[in-house]
Amino acid sequence: MNTINIPTFLNIDLNFNLAGFGSRVAAYVIDWGFKIGYFFLITQTFRFDIFSSNYILSFLAFIPLYFYTLLSEWLLKGQTLGKMAMKIKVIGNDGSVPSFSQCAVRWMFLLADGYIFMILILVSPLFAGLSVFSPAVGIIAITNTKNQQRLGDLAAGTYIVSTRENHFSIEDTIYAYANKRQNYQIKYPQVIKLSDKDMTIIQNLMEKSEKNIDYQLASKLSKRVKEILNIETQDNDIQFLKDLLSDYNRVSIEE
Repeated sequence: MNTINIPTFLNIDLNFNLAGFGSRVAAYVIDWGFKIGYFFLITQTFRFDIFSSNYILSFLAFIPLYFYTLLSEWLLKGQTLGKMAMKIKVIGNDGSVPSFSQCAVRWMFLLADGYIFMILILVSPLFAGLSVFSPAVGIIAITNTKNQQRLGDLAAGTYIVSTRENHFSIEDTIYAYANKRQNYQIKYPQVIKLSDKDMTIIQNLMEKSEKNIDYQLASKLSKRVKEILNIETQDNDIQFLKDLLSDYNRVSIEE
């Protein structure tokens, strides 16, 4: 399985396994299954013919279908229902959850990958047979680019990765380490210099080192964070990083 390494401000790479071609195709088919189900639900519930002269009503009825991928990947942090089922997701080129603009660019490039056929079908059912070729553009791009990116991924700066094999999930929240004690004392106030994204990277690398019992990674991570924040402590590496996460949560609450 192909992998990508994404550099971080800590000089420690985030490692992801790229989603397999089969998983992406299966997710695509599942998503289209939901879209087709919605299509029949709407046509049967409201009892109208999409090929009738009432194109405005047809367009309004199918707005959720047109925007399905955009809204799903944005609201579900890089996933659609199909991607969730196949345990794959979209990430940004920095390893983070894709932004709305990245999701929008990916969605707009779906026009090149297939939505143009949906529009043609609304114009005339005679174009329905062409829909079988709709994935062709995306497949050609995926199979001929280094990181298996389709046109939308290249334009948006995103990758499709597997969540099945990765040791951590980039969207795991740092607030899992929040300490709710009223008398909690902040140990490392320097943590305010870091951002949510910085702390999420630290959390993920720390959890990866714990899961893999990788003391070298924990030591390297702890040392780098101490250098950045100019902190001196005798605490062990994992405990230091956990305290740092708790401190960040408390500082964020007090702001």
